[in-house]
This record gives sequence, structure tokens and C-alpha cells, in this order.
Amino acid sequence: PRDLHSFPARRSSDLVVIFGGLTVLFLVFGFRTVQRHLVQVAVTSDGIGAVGLITRAMPWQALEELTLRYYGTRRQRREGSGGFFQLTLRGGGRSVRLESSIAGFDDIVRQAVIAAQANGVSVDPTSAGNLLDLGVDADAPTDAPADC
Repeated sequence: PRDLHSFPARRSSDLVVIFGGLTVLFLVFGFRTVQRHLVQVAVTSDGIGAVGLITRAMPWQALEELTLRYYGTRRQRREGSGGFFQLTLRGGGRSVRLESSIAGFDDIVRQAVIAAQANGVSVDPTSAGNLLDLGVDADAPTDAPADC
């Protein structure tokens, strides 16, 4: 015979774990979404800073790694609709990650490439191709944008 009294209690605890996990997942996703919308980026000749719920800053002299990734389908990329770039700058134990939806993204990328060149940072082939899509050659000398 089956013990009917323990069956519902066990099932409800399983549901609590499942729904509790999903709740945590959505809270984390919501926090990251709010942070992305609140971030303000400051770029100077000395470095870059992203101020939002979490503040991150990095001097250009500390830049050790620059990656530029594209997220979207091949069709979106070919047609120039949809998809987005994500720029990741790392160095000195810090990292700054920015998405192409922010104003002035192209100028920020150019300034980051200038800093990478000055620091002797090599760019991986995928990032170099993505930079070319934005009109920036990682191997050619680059002039600083007028705003910086």
C-alpha cells in the first residue's frame, strides 16, 4: 500500500524548490536589466568608468584585454538589423562590459582600441573582424575621437 500522507508534502516541497529557483533566476535577470538601463559611461583620456547600480572604472594604462563580440543571427548581421555588440575591457583585476545600445558606443570602441594599441594589447581574430564591421582597424593607427 502507498502512504498517501507523505505524497502531497513531497510534491509541494519539489514545487517550492522549482518555483523558488525560477524566482531567483528572474530576480537576477531583472537586476541586470535595470542596471543596464541605468548605467552612465564616462570616457576621458585617462580611462573609462561605468556608473550605475554597480560602479566600475579602469584607467586606460591598465587595459590588458579587449574583446568585441556580436550577438545575433547571421541574417540580422547581414541585413544590419537586430543583434548587438558587447565590448569587454579587462585589466588590473577590473573589467568593464558595455553593449552597443549605449550612446557613443562607436567612439568608446575607438578610444579603447587606441588604448589597446598604446599598451601593446593584441586583439583576437573574432574581435578584429567585429571591429572592422564598426569601421575600426585594430592594426592600423587610430586617431582619438574629438569628444575625448
